[in-house]
Amino acid sequence: MAAEGAVGAAGAVGAAVAAGAFSYNRANYMYDAGMRFERFSSAREYANQQAEQYRGDIRNLAALTVKKNTVWCVTSTLCMALCVALYCAGRLGLHGPSPPAWIMGLWLTNNAAAFSFMALCIFLALHAGFRAQAASAQLLTRKVRVPVPTLKQLDAARKFASEFEQESWGDIFRLPYLSNNGAPKTDDAVYDSDGSEDVAPGRRARSAPPARGRSKCSSWVREEFEVDRAGNVTPTGLPADAAPEHFRLYAAVQKEFYQYEIYARVCIFYGFISYFQSLAYYGLGHINIELRAFWVAYATAFVIAVLQALILRFDIIPARGGRKQYLPRCEFLGPLAILPAAVGMSLDFQVQYDPTAIALCWIFVFIAYILQLIYNLRLLEVVLPDEAFAGLEERLGAAYLPEGWNKVPSAFYHVLYFVAPPTKLQPGQYDIVREIKEGETGAYDEVVGDSPQKSSRASPRASPRGKQVEQDGLAARPTTPFANTQHVQPWKLVAALATVLVAMWVFLITGTLVDVAIGEQALVTAPHWSRPPMTRLSLEPHELGTPLGFPWAAGDKPFLPEQMAWHEEKRHADEYSLGRRLASVPSTPAQTGAGLSAALNSLLSSIPDAAKAAALPGISHSVVWPSFFEPRLVACGTAGRMAALTPRGFGAAATVGQGGEAVAESFRLSGITHMPPLIGATWGPHAGADDGLLLVTRSGDLVACPGPRPAAAGTWACSSAVNHGLPRTLPVSEGSRLQAAAVAMLPGAVGTGGAPRLHVAMALEGEGDLVAIFVQEAESWLPVGEMRVPHSHTAAKTSLAFVGGGDILVSTAGGHVQRRRLSDGAIVGSAEHAVHSDGFAWQGACGLDDHVAHLRLRQASQAWRPEIVTAAIPMENPALFQ
Repeated sequence: MAAEGAVGAAGAVGAAVAAGAFSYNRANYMYDAGMRFERFSSAREYANQQAEQYRGDIRNLAALTVKKNTVWCVTSTLCMALCVALYCAGRLGLHGPSPPAWIMGLWLTNNAAAFSFMALCIFLALHAGFRAQAASAQLLTRKVRVPVPTLKQLDAARKFASEFEQESWGDIFRLPYLSNNGAPKTDDAVYDSDGSEDVAPGRRARSAPPARGRSKCSSWVREEFEVDRAGNVTPTGLPADAAPEHFRLYAAVQKEFYQYEIYARVCIFYGFISYFQSLAYYGLGHINIELRAFWVAYATAFVIAVLQALILRFDIIPARGGRKQYLPRCEFLGPLAILPAAVGMSLDFQVQYDPTAIALCWIFVFIAYILQLIYNLRLLEVVLPDEAFAGLEERLGAAYLPEGWNKVPSAFYHVLYFVAPPTKLQPGQYDIVREIKEGETGAYDEVVGDSPQKSSRASPRASPRGKQVEQDGLAARPTTPFANTQHVQPWKLVAALATVLVAMWVFLITGTLVDVAIGEQALVTAPHWSRPPMTRLSLEPHELGTPLGFPWAAGDKPFLPEQMAWHEEKRHADEYSLGRRLASVPSTPAQTGAGLSAALNSLLSSIPDAAKAAALPGISHSVVWPSFFEPRLVACGTAGRMAALTPRGFGAAATVGQGGEAVAESFRLSGITHMPPLIGATWGPHAGADDGLLLVTRSGDLVACPGPRPAAAGTWACSSAVNHGLPRTLPVSEGSRLQAAAVAMLPGAVGTGGAPRLHVAMALEGEGDLVAIFVQEAESWLPVGEMRVPHSHTAAKTSLAFVGGGDILVSTAGGHVQRRRLSDGAIVGSAEHAVHSDGFAWQGACGLDDHVAHLRLRQASQAWRPEIVTAAIPMENPALFQ
């Protein structure tokens, strides 16, 4: 019995211990399950916030490139406009004699260089800006995405209480303190996310195998690490402090366009200094030739030369990295070349003729040209790329190029304003997005070890998602855009332009030598005396004498008036000959075949039309209108129907021209109270309906009221025309206000027949004398043309309407009416109607059958009452006698 009791007691104690262990381990399981999901959710939230930061990085990198290049494009465009001004309206010789050829060579060549460099800058900047914007858009929409977990991942991270039954028996009945506690020793694991490569004593590196004899973790802990912390892409194997993926991707794209951005900055610099020098030479020619101010020419040229030297000193710095320079500091010969050019102009335009001074003049001219040649050779030298950027450490606020990005000139290092993505994480920075995507960080090896699940996972992924890094075109192996087109590299484009400029100075020096030998006017046909200098001795045979045969050289003696006759003769070749008017002028042969009809048409065209001589009277129709009704718009239908409307949508319709007194039936327009006031109305078919109103607001909104007119005191349902397959607005810019407008559906474009097309005629406030006409084609507004309002200088108000299926009717408050055909612009009819007088206020007009219906307000006591007046419009027939 004692033995049985001991066994029973032992069994009871064992059952109690087992029950306690079960409860204890189940409580641990439930706690770990809750913490597992909490950690899973927190890690994804942090990763999402960091991904948003990464997306902001991409936007900031692209925005810097886009903003810089936008400013350079705008600035280059303005400078190009100034260059064109010097070529055209502001050119030398426009208001007086043209300057000597040598000063024009200095001026125009630099001006052409400025224009060319600015144009090249625009194209390079546009390419860099659009590439950066496109790269940003592609990365943000394809690669740099917020790592939102899938439902499958969320389900895997979630644990049910009943799943405790699926754990191993050893973990379910583990005795606390007497066996392995089942928790990973995360304090012994070295996390590679801190960017440190050193392993503290007693700690194991991530790549080292787990310690032998180590008790394994609980089964649910191992499952958590195998599932939640395994990652979803193949690990890249990069160092722990490697730059995040979005930086590496953007750098791969930026490497393809960074040269364009840098050389756009170089181009705008070359363009500006060329324009400054061109302006200095322009001033020498203008001030000496047209203003005749000796000291002013030197003062202005000196100021611009100093400016050019300062800009050169600011942008070009000494070479870095021991690069050999063949022409050091020779960039300052450009501003220096302005001084001999100024001296040459003074000698060329001295008061007295002196052969010695002319010889000195040519010497200074060649000095200026040689200095220009050496100066441009120096510009070619500094624009070539070098390796000076290699090995430079990144410094905040300074330009930095990663290793291998060496196709740039180091002379402009400090003015490139270039920012490349970082190549590694800074101390204290972490890439949790990468940890979640790649997984296997921290205590992963400590927990998982060499489990079969890990081994299968570590092998090359077979799923399409696992091949993301290898197959994604945005991730790796960016193709070089210059593989097959090496000649389009930016540095080659800029260097080619600088080389051509050097060649042109050699060409001009050679041409100037030819001018010295054979004369400045040897290769042109203009009279030599029409171009200064007046003090230089002319050369035989091209510059000797004048067309009148004077025996002395030009400039040897003061010029006589007779010597100028040849120039005046050419200016008026058809009127003058040596100062005398031509004795006879050939008469124009009479036109044959014109006959009597041409003479009669000419005679009739000179006789004033009766319709133009006096205003045509109109017929006032008796209509009973509603009370408190002061309409401002009128729309005409068919068979004498017409409607008058207020700008806020109250209207009345009546039928006139049938004898007796007509009674107008009121109606209201719904759906327009939130819109601006109405300024135009058309009554006719539209939007698939056989009848209805088309309305236009003052801001250009288009409103459709389909269907027949409602019964008396009824409501006409209206809404935005976009609800009926028509455009929402007319082709007006935002903020513009219309003075008058009309819309209508006409058969075909400009009423030439075919499918109905929506046409609009409108006049803007401030431009009321001009009517613009548009037609809608393929959901776009296309301009048809413009026309002037007749007698617009006396018209305080204008009304527009479409009539006859292809004509436009323009009426003014002064009674002037004109009907023109849209297809060819011909005037179909015009007249002046007597509709305006004291006590009446004209409001508008429309085409009523073969007449024009005018709406005017008549003052009666303290109120204004509407009145309808119709008048005919005589049709014109220009081919009366054809």
